[in-house]
Amino acid sequence: MMTANFGVAQQIIVVDRDGSTQYPDDYTDDWQYLQPALDALGYTYDYIEVTDLANDGPDAATMAPYNIAFWFTGEVWSDGETLTDNDEYEILLYLTLYGGNLLLSSQDFLWDKYNGVTTFTAGSFPNDGLGLVEVEQDVWEIRSDTGNIVGVDGSCIAGVPFTIFDIYTEDDKDGLFIDGILQTLGDNMMEVIYPDPLGYGATQWNSGTFRTIFSTVSYAAIQDSNDLKEVLDKSIAWLLGTTGTTLVTMEQSDMLVYPNPATTSVRIGCKDKMQEIWVMNSTGQVVDHLKSDNYTTTINTSAYNTGIYLIRAITDKGRLTSRLIVK
Repeated sequence: MMTANFGVAQQIIVVDRDGSTQYPDDYTDDWQYLQPALDALGYTYDYIEVTDLANDGPDAATMAPYNIAFWFTGEVWSDGETLTDNDEYEILLYLTLYGGNLLLSSQDFLWDKYNGVTTFTAGSFPNDGLGLVEVEQDVWEIRSDTGNIVGVDGSCIAGVPFTIFDIYTEDDKDGLFIDGILQTLGDNMMEVIYPDPLGYGATQWNSGTFRTIFSTVSYAAIQDSNDLKEVLDKSIAWLLGTTGTTLVTMEQSDMLVYPNPATTSVRIGCKDKMQEIWVMNSTGQVVDHLKSDNYTTTINTSAYNTGIYLIRAITDKGRLTSRLIVK
């Protein structure tokens, strides 16, 4: 069973698989830490909690309208409860067919699904969806102490230092466990500087079609609320392609947005007949919604504020997404 809270035109779909509702005496509720940070940042989101971990999370079609799928698994660690096999498949569909982006915060995903596996090749979800090539499991264990992390140079959180603490320590002292990312198709993102040894616990990967962040450093365990907001904000911004001033180049073989940048108007063209078009600003707010029954349409952008916008079109054959700059 899943519980959901759906709104309209939200930017992020949050998927909670931390097990705290099903096993309240065993697992900590990560959402109590993450929700205030998301709310404070002003991102719009819909929230789904998988209340029975034997069940799958949302499928690709459910995630398709969202820019980002943010999955977190807390201290869940066994029996395929972090992600089911179907979850892995549906996430891959969401990433590859719908152009979605993924933030997966899961300290024990590898232990749960790939216990003892150290290398991943094409055809496996960790490689195809997360960009993992070589890992080492449970390099760091943090219980009564704290851990110090810093954003890796060149990553979306470059130079950001923060402390993590064991939110999972209760009567049984469950602890934080961090895996080492030894080789990735993407870029190292978080460096563990205490405790020893030095190493990397998270990766970000721009596949050219989609973007993913995989962190075995639990986002919910970031000790300072302002640090959590900064790390989460920069992570989401990178996934949205809005970090810095450089526009992310996207494949536009099925959608033409011209001129781009635009000033007073922009023309949208697709290979397949369009049914509906949404235009959303960088905070996920819908600024335009048009009905269509044609292959091309023109949108008046003269009232738009300067910035980056996301254009999403539903055609006879599916959904297309592109970005627009308005000057």
